[in-house]
Amino acid sequence: MRKDLSKHENVLFQEVSDMIESMQPLISQNILILANHVDVIINSHERDDNRIQRLLDSVLDYAGMCDEGFILFKRLCRYYYGINPQVTAEYISIYRDLYDS
Repeated sequence: MRKDLSKHENVLFQEVSDMIESMQPLISQNILILANHVDVIINSHERDDNRIQRLLDSVLDYAGMCDEGFILFKRLCRYYYGINPQVTAEYISIYRDLYDS
């Protein structure tokens, strides 16, 4: 019985791996779009809390998926810290809860 379960787990693992790999082009495309938004916010010295927090929410989704997402998250947090350190700390805490082991 355990051998059958192991075979089933291997098939399931392969299916999930294939799904994740098929999503990589979409993830890369979204990272480029988010990077553009982060650049605009930082370069224009945007201070709108709601806009920055919405972008942080989006970037946070990718921060645990790939290095590029994590880099964007760090960049935006560093920028936002000068505007709202308390909320930035909350986002970092959320990141740690979700992705740090």
